[in-house]
Amino acid sequence: MNTLDVRSIPFEVPSYSLTGDILSYLRCGLQYRYYNGSALPPSRPIQMWTGEFTHGVMEEAFRFWQSHLPAFPWPCNMTPWPPDLTLPLQESHDIGVLGHRTEVRLAAGGKRSRSQDARRAAYDRVGAAVNALGPHLFPLIASAEERISGTRLMPLLPPGVHARGDRYELTGIVDVITSMAIDAQSPNVFIQIIKDRLPNIPDGEYDVIVDYKAGRRPPLGSEFRDRFTWQVQTYAWLRNQVSTNRKVGAGVLIFINELLHSRSDFEDLQREVKSMQTDVIPTVGSADYYAIHGWTPGSQVPDLSLDFRLRRALMIIDTSDALTQQAVQHIDQVVSKIESSASYEHDTGAIQTNWPACGEVQDCDACDFSHHCPSPAKIRAAQKKNPTAPVVRFPPDAPG
Repeated sequence: MNTLDVRSIPFEVPSYSLTGDILSYLRCGLQYRYYNGSALPPSRPIQMWTGEFTHGVMEEAFRFWQSHLPAFPWPCNMTPWPPDLTLPLQESHDIGVLGHRTEVRLAAGGKRSRSQDARRAAYDRVGAAVNALGPHLFPLIASAEERISGTRLMPLLPPGVHARGDRYELTGIVDVITSMAIDAQSPNVFIQIIKDRLPNIPDGEYDVIVDYKAGRRPPLGSEFRDRFTWQVQTYAWLRNQVSTNRKVGAGVLIFINELLHSRSDFEDLQREVKSMQTDVIPTVGSADYYAIHGWTPGSQVPDLSLDFRLRRALMIIDTSDALTQQAVQHIDQVVSKIESSASYEHDTGAIQTNWPACGEVQDCDACDFSHHCPSPAKIRAAQKKNPTAPVVRFPPDAPG
């Protein structure tokens, strides 16, 4: 009897997006496989809305400022909710108009805010971001939303894993490339904070990568802090491969929530400041110090100084050659794990035993496949609290 050979994995140059693949896999490998491997979009893409809304409005605001140079602050008058899917005809620096234009584009892709409260919070925060950051950031922007890519040798894979190629492509979209003279005497707030955090960087002309994050500054020791740092350092490595580009002198992550705190944000801030779990704390005896230490949960969130909020919002990333090399080596390790999971699935035909379910509770809440997940976040959290409970090692034969 003749037998049919199993079809091998096609030889190709696999392409990996830093956010769509690398960070998504690190968030939850099994969720990544179901959505990306099956090419199925989430049925409830609300978890994407806030981040894409923030990026969209910041880009709209910069382009309007570039063309018309209106003075700050800008107004923010929201349109009725939900949006009527009609683009506003007038051009305006009203953040409500810019936000509505962004909402129309997102709604066309099936992405809407989960509630009126969430929508209001997003408008308030992006309004605070435009008015706090715009005067300092917009004059420095050389390019908004730039696509970058490069290739790397395929990392060493475990024995028995079938490589799809001898190298892979790494791609990303940088929110903003700024061009600036980093000088200790500069009056620009961005340059001052960069020089303060990276005092050893020589004065000179550099490009700086800026990436918006619709969230709060991660505490010290957070794995998200490490992942965001690797992301920006890898962007720097990719851009530095083009010899005609100016050297990337630093990266800046902008955490929008730090410019306008919710009550839950402020609870986290107070806890982290008191326990020294954050790297930006108020000066002892300052108004910000007393506002944070004296606040009681449930009361109105106090107004912190703009200087402190900007320093909380801007996380400066060292993009020196040694650190960017370490970052791309971390990315290589993640690519190795993804390639291995894909190979094991190809050989066994099984998905759940070869892709790690490692998401947090909020990831499970927004996942269409959580009802049949072999390792829900709530169960893993309970097992950590109760070490006598049997701990299931998932998956038993997966890489890494």
